[in-house]
Amino acid sequence: MNKLINLQKLSVTIDITPLRGEKTGIGNYIHYTLKYLLKNHSDININGISFGLHQFQNDSLEIIRNLSHNLHVPIPVRGLYMWWNIFNSPKIDIFKKDGSILHFTNYYLPPIFNSKTVLTIYDLSFLTNPQWVSPKIIKLFAPTIRTSSQRASHIITCSEKSKKDIEELLEIPSNKISVAYPGIDDSFFYPIDKEESNRYIETHYHIKPPFILFVGTIEERKNISGLLKIYEKINRQVPHKLVLIGKKGFCSNDILLEKDKMEIADKVIYLDYIQEHKELRWFYNSADLFVFPSFDEGFGIPPLEAMACGCPVIVSNQGALPEVVGPKGITIHPKDVESFAIAILQILTNIKMLNEIKKESFLQAKNFNWSKTAQSHYEVYKKLGNL
Repeated sequence: MNKLINLQKLSVTIDITPLRGEKTGIGNYIHYTLKYLLKNHSDININGISFGLHQFQNDSLEIIRNLSHNLHVPIPVRGLYMWWNIFNSPKIDIFKKDGSILHFTNYYLPPIFNSKTVLTIYDLSFLTNPQWVSPKIIKLFAPTIRTSSQRASHIITCSEKSKKDIEELLEIPSNKISVAYPGIDDSFFYPIDKEESNRYIETHYHIKPPFILFVGTIEERKNISGLLKIYEKINRQVPHKLVLIGKKGFCSNDILLEKDKMEIADKVIYLDYIQEHKELRWFYNSADLFVFPSFDEGFGIPPLEAMACGCPVIVSNQGALPEVVGPKGITIHPKDVESFAIAILQILTNIKMLNEIKKESFLQAKNFNWSKTAQSHYEVYKKLGNL
């Protein structure tokens, strides 16, 4: 009985700032983790705190309304971080609604008095591969990540690869780090009849299949230039267009300008950020192949979502992507344009191989779900609450 009483008193205040503005992988990770914490763990109070001037996305508002308490500090995030770094105040504890565990979800731990804290670190690409990361990101996080991680009571990351990097680069003991893999929202991402998907894409986006698909931020780290070179090699041998979907990131203008100068420009379709995340299911189901040749990933949610929809996937062998696709997945070095091209042609011209990869991809995706992600967070909170 005492155990139950204590459990009911467990309270967590979570930084939901990444739900403001256009959500990328981090925003989606927090969105779904919150959704399933609220759904599966009603025995804890979950509060939200956020910073900045951007508005919440509509699909996140429904989740935020279910929080026990929600506080917004309307100060630009970069300015706030700079202030904290210089003056080490105000201590973030003053914003707490109750005796909550504080969970900060985007690499940075603000000044605190004495609260127990959780810090989420997705990857350390701004340290391991700074050449592919915006200088703004490097300037924002690189000077503070070591101190933040060492001050935190516990760290959550999204792959074994990232855990290893955190241990080695930030000198954090293994028992202070938990891996909470991202998952799939199977109410949205599942196989849909291909003809239905094709009709939807044609009607709503005026894109006529067949096509090869990429989803992710348009930035150097994702190796979009490499993907364009891969497609340039194979485009005359298959009828497929190349569809790129994602918000503009580091050096995106240069990447898109490069695309426009290539002979394949009229076969490459770029769609900017799609506000309704669930809309992507139609693309995953309509695409014949999903290609993701990224230089580095802390995890890789788009390939996983594609796999859950039964779309065959080829990814790079860097970062955590081999963990996503599993031992039977197709992984190739991101700079090996020739091998990517060969693999794409083999899959698109061999129905038996394509169907086998679709089957294996779908089964592999079953290993990941957001309930597991939420449960991993819940266990960390319980441990810190001494429950």
